[in-house]
Amino acid sequence: MNFNGIFCGGDLHYGAGPGECLVYKGHYKVGIIMHLVTIVPAGFLVIFQFVPAIRHHFILSHRINGYAVVLLVLFSNAGAIMAARVAFGGTLDTQVWVGFTALITTVSLVLAYINIKRLQIDQHRIWMLRAWFYLASIISERIIGLAVHAIISRIGSYWFAMRCSKVVSIMATYGIPSQAARGLYPVCVPFLNGQGDPYAVVQAREGRPEQIAALLNVSFGMTLWLALAIHAIGIEIYIRLTPRENERLRQVSYERQQEAGLSHAGSSGLTADRFGDSEPWTPKQKLPDNGQKQIVGMDQGKSVEEEEEK
Repeated sequence: MNFNGIFCGGDLHYGAGPGECLVYKGHYKVGIIMHLVTIVPAGFLVIFQFVPAIRHHFILSHRINGYAVVLLVLFSNAGAIMAARVAFGGTLDTQVWVGFTALITTVSLVLAYINIKRLQIDQHRIWMLRAWFYLASIISERIIGLAVHAIISRIGSYWFAMRCSKVVSIMATYGIPSQAARGLYPVCVPFLNGQGDPYAVVQAREGRPEQIAALLNVSFGMTLWLALAIHAIGIEIYIRLTPRENERLRQVSYERQQEAGLSHAGSSGLTADRFGDSEPWTPKQKLPDNGQKQIVGMDQGKSVEEEEEK
């Protein structure tokens, strides 16, 4: 990944936001690079984890790729936390979002790992889906941001305080003479004369580079939280709309746990009937060798013929 040439190359459409790379120094730069070089390949590799053909026919590859993806996400979360203090203005809502998202994705991945080690495939699926729905919220944030930026620019009454050194540096990065700040931001005149570094209030709108920077700083935290809320609600709706798949995998888990000799077969992992007040899960019986059909569920021992005789 070309950090200086592409990410920090000054492209307003494909690179970092205006002025972002000016604050990535020291451990902040280490953090953002660590985040980028791990989350991008993780996002690519995880696609193969959800391909049924790979899961069923290339089990070893599925496992190895899964371990790689989990490790990449953990390093990515660590890097994001390191850079959060200065990312897009380092506002409190952005910092809290980074920390909270890192926490819930890490917890989800850990629970998914524990469940698969206990052969609880249904819960492994659920927690992996949650983890990646949370992580994918950054994609929705970009889409939401397009609308939010247009709305904020149209309103025209949002402002953001920025150091004069950052304002002047942003303008210089995009070819605007530093002396232009004298007329645009009179409060920065002392800075240009080498006397202190006061704050300038910059209008948040789609205009000059420093205004775009202010726009991103004002809106970034809000769009992050909105996107995460949509994804968190969306994945819970999806999970509840797929009970048959969950039940099928619960049955598969039961059979594999029995074969492995695990206790509480069907509920050997982190399940609600073991750690909550859910009704105990009842496995379905396989067809017996003589081909006689069985009633599944609570009345497992009764055959169709016995029911008909009644």
